Amino acid sequence: MKSKLGIVVSEISDQKVALTRTTLESKISVVVEDSKRRENKIQTGNRFFNHMLAGIASRACLNVDLRYEPTSAEPFDHVIVEDSGLSFGRAIRELIDKRQIAGINQCGTFTVAFDEALVAVTLGFDGRAYTFFQGEVPGSKLEQVEDILSTSLRQFFEGFAQGAGCVVQIQFFAGSDGHHTWEATFKAFGEALRESLAPCPFRAGTTIGLK
Repeated sequence: MKSKLGIVVSEISDQKVALTRTTLESKISVVVEDSKRRENKIQTGNRFFNHMLAGIASRACLNVDLRYEPTSAEPFDHVIVEDSGLSFGRAIRELIDKRQIAGINQCGTFTVAFDEALVAVTLGFDGRAYTFFQGEVPGSKLEQVEDILSTSLRQFFEGFAQGAGCVVQIQFFAGSDGHHTWEATFKAFGEALRESLAPCPFRAGTTIGLK
């Protein structure tokens, strides 16, 4: 059944979610799988963004496949990145809902140092969609990072927050190189996601977001 966001879930369990989101601009297919490590299949049409998604998968200890296909005219990078974030976020939300039966942390925070860059990411899966960037540094302010605009990279986290019903807080502490700054950001995001998905039997069966 297709949701109001154009998402069709084809497989769902507490170990694997597969879904597709189709709009007038793009078709994003996502598989998130918690199993023995394998090669990720990530094809978005942008090399740096592919690299960042692979970093999330590695740090979150998840196998991730994500494929972009155009459905009409070739869209801009920010459309592909935001739609990827929204679709990936929805897959994570489905995984969280299944795992909540046994209990999970529901939140996580992590700081990553990558050469001169230092970035912290905090996630809270309380059903609220909110993204906040603070403490901007030279590396986060650069307009272009490799083959993509930094504004497009920000769209990934905003899309993820919408798809997952998640608060995403990103704190830049240091970073002069754009590549290092954003790689630290995506890696910290992956680690915070891993922490959020970790088992917590005390919270078994609880409603996410309730005190």
